[in-house]
Amino acid sequence: MFKRTTPGPAPDASRTSDPNQQQLLGLNLDFLHALRTAQHTSTTAVRAELRLPEAQATALAICSSEALTRMACCGYSLFSLNLHRIDEWLHLARQSAVVSNSSGETTGAAPHTQDTLAMQVGNFMQCAVFFAWHLAQQNPQAARLMLGMSEDTAAVLRGMNLGHCRHIAQRYTKLLSPRWLHNRFFWPDLLRYAVSGEAEHFRFAQLLSTQLVAQDLEPSAIARLSSIEPD
Repeated sequence: MFKRTTPGPAPDASRTSDPNQQQLLGLNLDFLHALRTAQHTSTTAVRAELRLPEAQATALAICSSEALTRMACCGYSLFSLNLHRIDEWLHLARQSAVVSNSSGETTGAAPHTQDTLAMQVGNFMQCAVFFAWHLAQQNPQAARLMLGMSEDTAAVLRGMNLGHCRHIAQRYTKLLSPRWLHNRFFWPDLLRYAVSGEAEHFRFAQLLSTQLVAQDLEPSAIARLSSIEPD
């Protein structure tokens, strides 16, 4: 009676005219390249924060450029700066203000390093923290949807200046990690979509990401619905 249609490719989000989505796409791609570097690097202090499980690391390593772009076009950040954690960002804001007030400068030059991954992460952090600051200033709703930024964290970022952002980006690189790495389905689902390009796999990844954003921003509500205590 009903004819089942075969899912086709997911929408091409890379064609969006939204400048914020275009910036996010670029950041996601840069982050995926850093993740690939991290899986083959054992001499850097930031490797532990960027480690994917072995199966996902292997799948990511063999992704084509097209597959990486599909992942990057998901519409939300694939990286985490813990922007849902107001406690962490209050601490970072205070620390950056202390450095600024005590020395007259927000930070000195970043430590020199020959580590390729450390350089990638350092450059990425500069862009990502500034992007978060920009969205907090101009479009907090987009910051919530794209970066999982809580309203309280957005208020903290609005009170910071660019010097504070630079200090945080240079000195707190351990903030950076793959988003939702604790969830056993998110990265496998996303990688499955990246390889197949199928709309069905895209919908699975999108539905899960929506639930995970809600859990980050409203942990007590999600816990009540699922009868699971929040972390």
